[in-house]
Amino acid sequence: MKKYIILIAAVLMMLFVGIHLAWSTFVPVLKQNYGFSVAQTQTVFGTAILVLTCFMFVGSQLEARIGPRFTSFIGGIIYGTSYILAGYSDGSYTSLLVFIGICSAIASGLCYMSSLSCATKWFPQHRSIVIGIVVAGFGCSAIFVSRLGEYLLAQQVDVLTIFKYLGICSLIIITIASLFLQNPPVGKSTITGQSHMKIRTILRDRNFWGLFCGFFPGSCVGLMCIGNIKPFGLSLDLSSVVAGAAVTVVALFNTLGRIGWGLIGSLIDGKKTILISLISTSIVCLAAPLAITGSISFQIFAILAGFNYASCMVLYAAEIARIYGAERMGRIYSILIVFNGLAGFIAPPFAGKIFDTMGTYTPAFLIFGSLSLISIFLFHFIYQPDRIDKLKRL
Repeated sequence: MKKYIILIAAVLMMLFVGIHLAWSTFVPVLKQNYGFSVAQTQTVFGTAILVLTCFMFVGSQLEARIGPRFTSFIGGIIYGTSYILAGYSDGSYTSLLVFIGICSAIASGLCYMSSLSCATKWFPQHRSIVIGIVVAGFGCSAIFVSRLGEYLLAQQVDVLTIFKYLGICSLIIITIASLFLQNPPVGKSTITGQSHMKIRTILRDRNFWGLFCGFFPGSCVGLMCIGNIKPFGLSLDLSSVVAGAAVTVVALFNTLGRIGWGLIGSLIDGKKTILISLISTSIVCLAAPLAITGSISFQIFAILAGFNYASCMVLYAAEIARIYGAERMGRIYSILIVFNGLAGFIAPPFAGKIFDTMGTYTPAFLIFGSLSLISIFLFHFIYQPDRIDKLKRL
């Protein structure tokens, strides 16, 4: 029973540290009321993704040293306080970049990896589905935040006030949930082996770079879509209601996709599943400029974009746990996830800059779609998990 309480606490925590995934909801009002450019809004979003993923590595190290409870408790205090301070920023770009793009992302990274690693250790025989459930909470955050944000904005509530509300709620919920986290006693987990592994050793492994070849392009496409989905819809002359609804649709299928890919990954070979996700990602991205002709096709695109991005957050963590061992998953995945941050720092602002300059997102979709297409072949030939690797002999 205890492990299920810990699983619930991990999901609840994830639900409140993924607020930035609904950032697209606030992009138009920041442009209109505070003079932000699209590139500036996406720089805040991209910086948050980069900092978050960098501090996932820090979170994994702290979790190993002081445990998940204290690590996530510290993260909860920083996270909630950051959004509250953002609410008092007077709409300053620099202040939002610091409080939301940096400070809240630091806290999110601490909470993300400590809760994910903790929950995975309690379910060593069901890693894929547990990882899918926990990270689904992270994706689900954008669903209720986008809906709440759209409702409050329609009621003429200022976006900075909304940030204050989000900060207070997350401060309370995350800190309370953190109190339930703890690692399983030694001997109860079936996980065995040495968890310590040098970064240099990881970076010399071809399978790590094979995973990178699929993970980075998929992250670029997914984060570009998440960060720009509402302005993208508005650029197609769709109504604000339709464009705003797409934020929720992306979040919903990003959430459902994490569970769905977890189930698929438990039934099909990991490499084959990742290849399927990369093929789907490249097709959707390359087809978007031509296939989207109205509100229905736009929402279908949002469904597929959210579902495809979910694969990045589930399949690679599960594959790392499978080939390297769950006891090493936190360390290795926290290194790989840094490239998710790099993708977030590059792709959304780059797409926003293209739109600011050219008035269309088409070149961005073609560029990142082509990158995703190339990644199919790179991943297939570089990633060879069946080969005996020195990491598995440590």
